[in-house]
Amino acid sequence: MRKVSTVSEAIMAEEDEEGRLDRQIDEIDEQIECYRRIEHLRNRKEVLHSTLMDVVKRKLRKHEGGDIGSDDEDILPTMLTQSWREKGVFL
Repeated sequence: MRKVSTVSEAIMAEEDEEGRLDRQIDEIDEQIECYRRIEHLRNRKEVLHSTLMDVVKRKLRKHEGGDIGSDDEDILPTMLTQSWREKGVFL
């Protein structure tokens, strides 16, 4: 009877371990998918940011007749790269 009990406990422990490992693998797969989405969004943000910078620079050149001062060129990237948190909008 003890052998059957010991074997039964070993089988249950093995099944518990397999279940735990399956859950951990599922969680890791979910994290990997989240990181992929983050990387995709980061790449998309960079593309949109560079496109916005190009459009703003073209509009400034058009508005000022093609004469952008060096001060404007220095300020423009700073304005576009800062978020509202960094600018202190709500302070």
